[in-house]
Amino acid sequence: MKKFLRFVGELKTWGCLSFTGAVCIYSAIDWLTGGESMAYSLIWQLLAMCGVITLLQYVFFSGQVLKKLNYGLRLGIFCPLVFAVVLAFAWVFRWFPMERPGAWVSFVVIFLAAFLILCLGFELYFRIMGAKYDEHLGRAQKRSRDMKK
Repeated sequence: MKKFLRFVGELKTWGCLSFTGAVCIYSAIDWLTGGESMAYSLIWQLLAMCGVITLLQYVFFSGQVLKKLNYGLRLGIFCPLVFAVVLAFAWVFRWFPMERPGAWVSFVVIFLAAFLILCLGFELYFRIMGAKYDEHLGRAQKRSRDMKK
C-alpha cells in the first residue's frame, strides 16, 4: 500500500507540473499569435496528453521501472516518445493546419525549444537541490564528528 501511495503521489506531482507547463506554453504561444482564450476541449486534450506523458516520465525517470538505464539514453528514448504523443494529439485534434509545411516546421521548432527549456530547467533544479542536500549532509556529518569528540 505504501508503494502504491508513493506512486500516486509522484504521478499527481508530475502530472500537475506537466499540465501546468503545457497550459503555460500554449497560452504564451496563443497570446503571441493574437489569441484571447482557450477552449474547454483543448484543456481536456492537454490534460489527457499530459497524463500519457506523465506515465512515460514515471517509467523513464522515477527509478521504479527502469533502474539501470543511463540518463542520456533515458532522455534519448523519452524525447522521441513524447514527441510521438504530442504529434498524435496534434494530428487527431487538428491543432494546426495539417496541410501547411510551415505549420509543421513551427510545431517541431516549438516542441524542441519547449523540451530543451524544460530539460534544462529540471537539470538546474536537480543540481541546486543536490547542492543543498550535499550541504545539509556535510553539516550533519560535521555535527556527528563533533559529538563523537
